[in-house]
Amino acid sequence: MDQQGKLDVAGGRATRLGDVASVFAGIGVSREDTLERSGEKLPMIGVRDIGDDTVAPVTLLDTVGFARPEKADAYRVQNGDIVVTGRGTALKFGLVSSETEGAVASGNVIVIRPRGDVVPGALYAVLSSDAYRPKIELLRRGSTTLLSLSAKDLAKLELQLPPLEEQRRIAALVIEARDAYRSAIDAAEIRRNLARQLIMQRLFGSSN
Repeated sequence: MDQQGKLDVAGGRATRLGDVASVFAGIGVSREDTLERSGEKLPMIGVRDIGDDTVAPVTLLDTVGFARPEKADAYRVQNGDIVVTGRGTALKFGLVSSETEGAVASGNVIVIRPRGDVVPGALYAVLSSDAYRPKIELLRRGSTTLLSLSAKDLAKLELQLPPLEEQRRIAALVIEARDAYRSAIDAAEIRRNLARQLIMQRLFGSSN
């Protein structure tokens, strides 16, 4: 780390997460309250929507009502954001894609938005790795049934990123692996649904 404590990406020097990314918690709203109010319904990312390196697409997210939707604008995720569970028993990471862009992060989710010459996929790979996951686990507080992680503590996490060109190569591998996994899951779902239809036809002579 240099005298200013900033990251020299070209040299892959150490830094703190808050020096290379904006780290903030989602908007704290009561879903029960907002569902009963009139107002624009916005897709919201919760803990259950994060998993397997991905975040659920907007079309599959629950919607929450906002009488003043502009209040949620600062909490809308962007393509390349990293989301982490802020509350819950399991620590989960997700990399936001274009399918989820524009959704609102809930108060149980922390958003990490890389800035400068930091490649989102590479930063995601570092944070979700077996080397850094235990370090983030140590930052969580609370009981065994409900652990919480603060954006402020996470921003202080010390980490080291590789040189920029290596970041790009790592990010490409992350995206490729994520897309391949999702394609395999989608194909498996299609095969399972087809098998169920064939079974129903065999049993009852109907696809319903």
